[in-house]
Amino acid sequence: MSGPSCHPAEKRSWLQPERPSKERSNKIDTSFKAILLDSEMRVLLGTNPREEWELLGGRAEPHDATPQDTVRREVYEEAGIDIAVGAIVDTWYYDIPGEGRVAVTSYLAWPLGDVSLVLGDEHADLAFFHSRELDGINLPEGYRTSIRIGIDRLRNLQGEATHS
Repeated sequence: MSGPSCHPAEKRSWLQPERPSKERSNKIDTSFKAILLDSEMRVLLGTNPREEWELLGGRAEPHDATPQDTVRREVYEEAGIDIAVGAIVDTWYYDIPGEGRVAVTSYLAWPLGDVSLVLGDEHADLAFFHSRELDGINLPEGYRTSIRIGIDRLRNLQGEATHS
């Protein structure tokens, strides 16, 4: 009984694939954002160069030890506010035309001390908004969803604290 005939494997030269240029890269950046809520449950937003409102935050830098450190640093740079950073609220993908895809991870945050906004270089304006105002502004849907999840989560935590 004979089995299938075997042939020697074809020898191939494995070349390293050409690295894609930055414009063609499939890399997904990550941006860490703060759902920064004040005592009235208003969220702090800034306007970006695309004239959209967005959560404050940004990309990690080598000296940031954790994503929470990134959020604290970015909010301080963008608004001059010291903050405490809580739990992750949400992560979603944002496809920015002409720039690529960004994974946006948002964290609950609240100011430490006085809130005197200092406008940084990244935004044309900074403002606090109540959740009922979010539908009337140019705000990407992913941010809107994250903010509402964050507010609901904080309200649930506050409710649990009053019942214990």
